[in-house]
Amino acid sequence: MSRLSAVKPAYWISGVLLAIAVVVPLLVSTYAKDEPRLWGFPFFYWYQLLWVFLSAILVSICYKLVITEERKRRAAEGLGDPDKAGPAKEGDQ
Repeated sequence: MSRLSAVKPAYWISGVLLAIAVVVPLLVSTYAKDEPRLWGFPFFYWYQLLWVFLSAILVSICYKLVITEERKRRAAEGLGDPDKAGPAKEGDQ
């Protein structure tokens, strides 16, 4: 079995969403115009600001997808929940 087939759909979805958040704001032809204006601001400014918020939303979705998948993987391997680590043992730093 190849390692590629072991990659879960959550990771593919996260990769695509992150690629969208990075690539779309770099496509100058999508925002190189003055109209339409929103509250007097040219399209360029409010479109770029919109992508700041959209990117934050996309990154948070990706985070939740990956963390959920990691918790499932850790539970399947019997490693426990990394957020609920027990007390430190003697000698741990």
